[in-house]
Amino acid sequence: MSEDDRSLRTEPRYDAFLSYHWRDRVQVEELARALGDHGLRVFLDRWYLTPGLPWPQRLETALRDCRAVVVCVGAGEMGPWQQREAYVALERQGRDTTFPVIPVLLPGAEPALGFLGQLTWVDLRAAPGDPAAPAMLAAAIRGEPPGPDVRDRVARTLATVCPYRGLLYFREEDAPFFCGREAAIGGLVEAVGRESLIAVVGASGCGKSSVVRAGLVPALRRDEDRVWDVVTFVPGARPFHRLAAGLLPLLDPDTDGVNRLIEVNKLAEALESGMVHLPEIVAQILARQTGTDRLLLVADQWEELYTLTTDEGVRRRMIDELLMATSASPLTVILTLLYRPRFTGHRVDGN
Repeated sequence: MSEDDRSLRTEPRYDAFLSYHWRDRVQVEELARALGDHGLRVFLDRWYLTPGLPWPQRLETALRDCRAVVVCVGAGEMGPWQQREAYVALERQGRDTTFPVIPVLLPGAEPALGFLGQLTWVDLRAAPGDPAAPAMLAAAIRGEPPGPDVRDRVARTLATVCPYRGLLYFREEDAPFFCGREAAIGGLVEAVGRESLIAVVGASGCGKSSVVRAGLVPALRRDEDRVWDVVTFVPGARPFHRLAAGLLPLLDPDTDGVNRLIEVNKLAEALESGMVHLPEIVAQILARQTGTDRLLLVADQWEELYTLTTDEGVRRRMIDELLMATSASPLTVILTLLYRPRFTGHRVDGN
């Protein structure tokens, strides 16, 4: 019997591991307490995790000690830590098909396509205070077979999930439904192994963002030799604020509300003025998340630095920071950049 098989047969200390984005923690804590009222032992990182151990060891230990994983999906994309947790949980489910991974849709959530294969869903989007939801979730965690009411609810939820993203990009959590770009993804993985600054250039709507977010990033998650963390930002009119907003959750995940806005502004001003440099931020992030080897920074829609950022000095400072960081720190930068070819022919016949 392998070590993995023995670990799966160890009596778990917890009934459920709750995976969530920091912005949803209030709702998730309420759900955790409700599950506790149903007699379940719930693992919530804010309650139990202590600093000191490398994150892969802490995560693997917590998942090994749990009977099921509940992935709480809120408004917006899943967070970096949550992506890691979901990936490890689904990987364990691949080895042990009886291990439950249960999506819970919080108000405002857009369901993640990667969970479409799960047999039990708890949908709180329309009725966040539904008293039947914790009971249904508790039964799923215990492995009890779903009754007809539960099957009907899951069917209704799945009917609202569309696997076609249209003009929207595929997110990392949609990776299982992102197909047909294997050659491009393989080329990007090879490029990341050689270079620290890569540009993905293409016409509007060709899938640049999707191939990076739903192709490259999941491939790096599967890298057995190197542990990556990922930050994504879109420059907009205030690129340093967008960058700071992406970095802060990895620097200080417990800051929220107005305090988060204040800290984002402080970090943006420090980076923009040169008081703090990006290599220093990368070093702090990797020191805080012991066990992470390298940071991937995805600067999506990089053309906005030229079309929306009007201050040439800010534009130059951003470019200098990225160039400095890719040469002086364990940082890889991926730029997605719109290519719009100019018409160079001649107008004839008045057309």
